[in-house]
Amino acid sequence: MYFDGAANHSGYGIGVLLISSHGDHIPRSVRLAFSDQYPATNNIVEYEGCILGLETALELGIRHMEVFGDSNLVLRQIQGEWKTRDVKLRPYHAYLELLVGRFNDLRYTHLPRAQNQFADALATLASMIAILADATVRPLLIESRFAPAYCCLIDDTEIDDGLPWYHDIYHFLRLGIYPEVAMAKDRGALRQLADRFVICGETLYRRSPDGMLLLCLDRASADRVM
Repeated sequence: MYFDGAANHSGYGIGVLLISSHGDHIPRSVRLAFSDQYPATNNIVEYEGCILGLETALELGIRHMEVFGDSNLVLRQIQGEWKTRDVKLRPYHAYLELLVGRFNDLRYTHLPRAQNQFADALATLASMIAILADATVRPLLIESRFAPAYCCLIDDTEIDDGLPWYHDIYHFLRLGIYPEVAMAKDRGALRQLADRFVICGETLYRRSPDGMLLLCLDRASADRVM
């Protein structure tokens, strides 16, 4: 679990990132809208972030976890190495101890801020965006794109050479062959693009983000399907 808090002129936000042993990422981002009634400090925001992460983990049935944060104060106090002298932090610390007691195993690691970027980005996002009281912003789906969006464009103005749009991809995967006119930059783009495709038998498929294999169709087959 990674946690962080953000405080700036726009407001206060907290961010949490849970990563499972299988590599699944579960982000949470919350704007702290109570700062007008209950003044917040940087340490309070960090406590809020840590508490959100522990609460989220407990809701998911997690009882063994490693906690990463860049707040040395919160991590030291949660382990009992430092006393909680600030009166405003004592209620947070008391509630945090109740949550910690519900876990079977918790380990703590202090991170430099530069290594806590994901949680920091979530916290900053929440702090800077005003959200209506009855509105919820669902988590963002973040993917990796390794080729420009236009790579699969089929342009009617292009000269029809009788080859399917995926000809170069198919031959690269099957034979490791580049087009004769391909420059070094074009070859790099083709390698990146081909990573998202796979050949099964003699047929080319494209891997979708959810793991499904999508059949690649030439122009005639696509027109027939449509």
